[in-house]
Amino acid sequence: MLASLQGLRLQASTNATLDHRLIRRYGVIDETGVPTDQLGDRSTLLNPGFGYFVGGGVYLDPFAVGIAIYDLGSTYQLDSDPVLRYHLAPEPDRPPALCSREDSEICRLNGGAATVRTDISLAVAWNLLGRLKVGLGFHIPRLRARFAYDNSTVVSGSRIEESIVRCNRVENPTCDERLGFRGRTLWRPDSGNRESGFDIALTFGAAVDLTDRITVGLRWRTRPLLNDGEITLTGDAVVCRPEEQGGAAEDVLPCSAAAPIDATLTQRLPQEVAAGASFILGPSRLLHLDANLYWIDLCADSLLGAKGVRSCTDPGSQRLSLVGLDRKSVLLPESTRYRGLQDRFGLDLYATYRLRSTIAVVGGVHSSSPAVRPEASSASLHDAWRVGLTIGSTMRIRQSELQLIPGYGLDFYIPTRVAPGEAAFDPSAGLIFDEKVGDLNSPEAAAILEGRGRPSNAGLYTGFAHTFTFALRWSERTLGID
Repeated sequence: MLASLQGLRLQASTNATLDHRLIRRYGVIDETGVPTDQLGDRSTLLNPGFGYFVGGGVYLDPFAVGIAIYDLGSTYQLDSDPVLRYHLAPEPDRPPALCSREDSEICRLNGGAATVRTDISLAVAWNLLGRLKVGLGFHIPRLRARFAYDNSTVVSGSRIEESIVRCNRVENPTCDERLGFRGRTLWRPDSGNRESGFDIALTFGAAVDLTDRITVGLRWRTRPLLNDGEITLTGDAVVCRPEEQGGAAEDVLPCSAAAPIDATLTQRLPQEVAAGASFILGPSRLLHLDANLYWIDLCADSLLGAKGVRSCTDPGSQRLSLVGLDRKSVLLPESTRYRGLQDRFGLDLYATYRLRSTIAVVGGVHSSSPAVRPEASSASLHDAWRVGLTIGSTMRIRQSELQLIPGYGLDFYIPTRVAPGEAAFDPSAGLIFDEKVGDLNSPEAAAILEGRGRPSNAGLYTGFAHTFTFALRWSERTLGID
């Protein structure tokens, strides 16, 4: 905990991830889009990842203050496959970071997905009565997100008579519309008076030294407080036809000719609870064991309410608002993007053994439950039970207080099979709803309003990830402190 770190400390770290996703989607019946019992060819998605931490703290007995800016669980999905386009559209031109003024206006909108979450944090801790340490943290979250996927106009049931012959298959590229969004939280309204997404969250923590070798702690981070956990991203969107050829007069513009429109995206950020313990073992105190158990409340549950943490009250859906939407589009100006989230529980165990005064080795194991319900797994939102191993070391450069900390981690995603009859996304919902002449009391209407009346996500999902980390740490314990 911050209050147990003596003197002045500075740290900068970075990590690079190589994420492999292996997906086999079930084939579908052409006319209805309903999945068959035959798995298709395997799609291999290879995506990079990046994270960082920069921070420091100073301890002036009995208080400590720390400040940091860091990445918090960002994901990058730059690679996809055409067969997966209804949940993750492949990039038709180049990655957004490489788009220039010479590219089209929608270069950063029309393929791939990414979520980049950054926190700016200030923490204050008090070393109370020697054994008890308490702390309070202030966090300003910032979120950037983008995604692109195709919508089947056949599923919408809004095709005019001239299109029935042309659009007679649910998964027909010439009859699809691509939706792309890119936005970020604004800390104050911009010149266009678009909504601010500024918010603040708090962390309360405490640690107790049970003995000089055993310490236990508890931490609770709240949801963002100003809007009851909701955060708004402001940006641009595009709705266009991904196939240049084969269009009709009643279709939206092809992506090569489309222009961005204003858009906002609203979603919730979770609260978190963690409990940990630290043990020092051996007569020479060379072995340190650390354990951490955590809960991330992705379902917006209540800690003390009737439903508690076992009933998921919110599947983490995003609400998308499009301003200036082409009237020819099958989309609505206000729509829901279903994500099917659920609470995540995890356990981390680490052991550190000091070989000598300047070198220590670290090994760890960890496991976590999936943040996405199994039936909602897709190319854009796949998560599963994860198990992993971590190795690393801490090396202090002689005659200095500078430490080098390299590390490597390998994580495996336990295979998840989304059976054809269990998939959360069901294209037949839209077709049946249309046959019932728009009966809002039907089960199909509920699926459509939740954003699940779309091409199927049935398939087999698995994968693994390599993570390489490197950190620099500098500490100075003089500052007049013993």
